[in-house]
Amino acid sequence: MWARSDLVAELKGLGLLRTGGLERSFLRVRQESFLPEAFGLLAYADMPLPLHEAPHPTTMPSARCLIAALDLLELKDGLRILVEGCRGGYPGALLAEVVGPDQVVVVETDPERRNRTIQRMQAAGFGDVRVLPSLPDETFDRILVLDATPPRQLVSRLADPGFLIARGRGVHDLAFVKLIRNSGETLQITFNEAPSAAVEGSRDEVTPVDFGRLFAVEDLLAHAWEGRVTGHYDQHFRDIVVDTFSGGPLDLKAFDAAEEPCKDAARRAFQAAYILQSAGDLDRAADAYERSIRLAPSGEGHTFRAWTFSFMGRYDDAIEECQRAIAVDPSFGNPYNDIGAYLIEMNRLDDAIPWLERAIAAPRYCCYFYAHTNLARVYLQKGMREKARKSLRAALRVNPDYEPAQELLRRIDSNAGYFA
Repeated sequence: MWARSDLVAELKGLGLLRTGGLERSFLRVRQESFLPEAFGLLAYADMPLPLHEAPHPTTMPSARCLIAALDLLELKDGLRILVEGCRGGYPGALLAEVVGPDQVVVVETDPERRNRTIQRMQAAGFGDVRVLPSLPDETFDRILVLDATPPRQLVSRLADPGFLIARGRGVHDLAFVKLIRNSGETLQITFNEAPSAAVEGSRDEVTPVDFGRLFAVEDLLAHAWEGRVTGHYDQHFRDIVVDTFSGGPLDLKAFDAAEEPCKDAARRAFQAAYILQSAGDLDRAADAYERSIRLAPSGEGHTFRAWTFSFMGRYDDAIEECQRAIAVDPSFGNPYNDIGAYLIEMNRLDDAIPWLERAIAAPRYCCYFYAHTNLARVYLQKGMREKARKSLRAALRVNPDYEPAQELLRRIDSNAGYFA
């Protein structure tokens, strides 16, 4: 599981944490202080994080999204900064560490969130940061917009010169917007990627972060935590989680989210991890699966974490993780099948057979046809065509529409060549 130093290295590797002042702030401000006590172990995961417990948690931005925004503010000592939308107070604390607590004002209109933010600010040592219910009659050198306030409504609160950083609005404007006030005029600049991949003190350069992709994934992750469905992809990822946990200890029917918030958070972290895995961000996915497991151990969490390891070519680690899944929940069929599949990839065919047979015998497994088909792959590679045919027919009895089994059976029956 990533520690703060691991996340710093990740952000610097992306070319986002570019200045010494911002890096020092990130290293000094404890993110744990701004999370619910039960969710402290989520600190330094690079994804949106819940600011309170179920049923409808709001989130603070992921580290990479937040640091990208703070970097665009061009921070230096003495700037007066307004944060519109507290997001738990953590962004304001990071800014206060750079420019001084008395230079930062945070606005949060919701009384409950405002009171919680004040308490967390004080506990974290940032009690001098003002947290207000409405915009003060003042001007600021910089404004960071973290809520739904239209940015142009805030231009009048900018000093001249001064500028504002906000997210673009709508699915077709996945970018950062900079509104500059200078000599009474307002200029808008849109950033579609990080302005520079150079990191302070380093000669190395990396590919600039694409803000469109950053926000597309960020929104899916935030929706997972907040329980929101706004489109096809949200529904797809939610359905995967529902199907995966069906009948198990983390089935929504098996616990009360209000009474067991860590179990609910484990499901949400699992969904976030699967989104990251689907986006090809395997290191972040593996870390998010581990957070899910730490919140509430599950065979599903271990099994899917193993899956990310397999995509990295780490088959031994994947097998060990599947064995942990079995230790947590022996009834769950997926890890047995997956061990068999990994052993096939390692050309350990005879070792794979008993694991696939255990998957077929498992009491809780939504995809028995996978294990039957993998067993057929083993038999084909061993030249045992009739056993392979029998396994494929068993797979198609379970799922008549499973095309890989259909194709292998066609190849056997036509005496064509086949790929096991």
